[in-house]
Amino acid sequence: MSEQKSKSETWIEAESDHISALGEQIRANPELGFRESRTAELLIRELSAPGVKIERNLAITGFKASAGPEDAPAVYLAADLDALPTAGAPAGVAHSCGHSAQMAAMAGAFNALVRTGLPEREGIRVVFVGSPAEEYSDMAYRLKLREEGKIQLFSGKQEQIRLGVYDDAWTVLKYHSMADSPERKVTVNGALDGFIAKRAVFLGVPAHSGAAPDKGVNALNAAALAQLAINTQRETFRDDDHIRVHPILKEGGNVVNTVPDRAVMETYVRGASFAAIMDAAAKVDRALAAGAIAVGAKVRVENLPGYQPLRPNPALEPYVAAAARRYFKDSDIEFHDFSAASDDIGDVAAVVPTIQLGCGGFEGAIHSADFHPTDLHMAYIMPALILAGAAEALAANKGAGLRAVRTAFKPQFTKEAYVAAVENMFTVHTYFWNPANAEQAERIQ
Repeated sequence: MSEQKSKSETWIEAESDHISALGEQIRANPELGFRESRTAELLIRELSAPGVKIERNLAITGFKASAGPEDAPAVYLAADLDALPTAGAPAGVAHSCGHSAQMAAMAGAFNALVRTGLPEREGIRVVFVGSPAEEYSDMAYRLKLREEGKIQLFSGKQEQIRLGVYDDAWTVLKYHSMADSPERKVTVNGALDGFIAKRAVFLGVPAHSGAAPDKGVNALNAAALAQLAINTQRETFRDDDHIRVHPILKEGGNVVNTVPDRAVMETYVRGASFAAIMDAAAKVDRALAAGAIAVGAKVRVENLPGYQPLRPNPALEPYVAAAARRYFKDSDIEFHDFSAASDDIGDVAAVVPTIQLGCGGFEGAIHSADFHPTDLHMAYIMPALILAGAAEALAANKGAGLRAVRTAFKPQFTKEAYVAAVENMFTVHTYFWNPANAEQAERIQ
């Protein structure tokens, strides 16, 4: 570790107890996506200071805090506001993905950079973005918000991209918690899969299960055959595409004595690239249609846009790696981490140079009630130190690093093309067998 401490490092160390206490306060008061009003207000109070501009209502509960000249190179610090439904947690909701630590660490980094004068010294902007609804859950509520015109896209970052929140971002830095591991303490340059979500509603015909089952069409059987058909597709998925399909059955009948006339299956189709996801999704649609057609049922397949795969910007890796090396040996750092999980930071990375740091200090299984911080310094303070250090390095020499990263970046989408691509994923198709056209199954829009 370097002997000379930076201004932000000194500030974070002096405020470490406060940063950790903020994280614990947030963790004790979890809120679901697009409902994080108390969390947002707490953070806005934490970030408010002379020279800091606050913009509210950016995707309902989302907000933006910024300091520095409006047209200057900007380094963004992104944080998720939401908790998620968690079995076994009080009220069934918890920060079981570690977003509470993410918020506290990113707030600590923002305050350290702003309150030690980085924007004025280097003529750059520092921006904190609080994004709602990263967890892809509570979909009925989000559909209602979309129907009411309160949102257009389903996650906080997707909606904020559409609203132009990231239009002036030159780079985006983010942190995500992870469980402690003997193999690594931090990860740099981690990648994630993307996904599309599917909801299949199988529609049959009810009948008495004992007296007249021949009069019915069993929607549950259609769903069971569809699941089997999905499983037979697995050998066609290329290993490099990281395809994951994991359906659950949400409905399968109401009364044992009645042939089920409705069954509902939900699944994600995950993959390492947009093209691979869409190819696998078409195979899943074939399997869903096959299950319905085999028993004479119908299936309505609703597609909902998930998240883009996260492909971190390689030009940002040296800055985050150098900052991590101030505190950790190379043997404690994973430089090419990959997870088959998904996060809407992948959507941001498709339009702006982005990188995500991983940091331990937690135990338990992520997304479970037992996932919690056990080392507050590791969970809250180390990521603040590393990302503040990376931001300082990017800002040095009047933002030379920010300019170099932005110049070299080739986005996957323009903002307009991105919004169109996500909107085009909202589709509904119904498949059924038409005896008048025995050559093929019918599909109606």
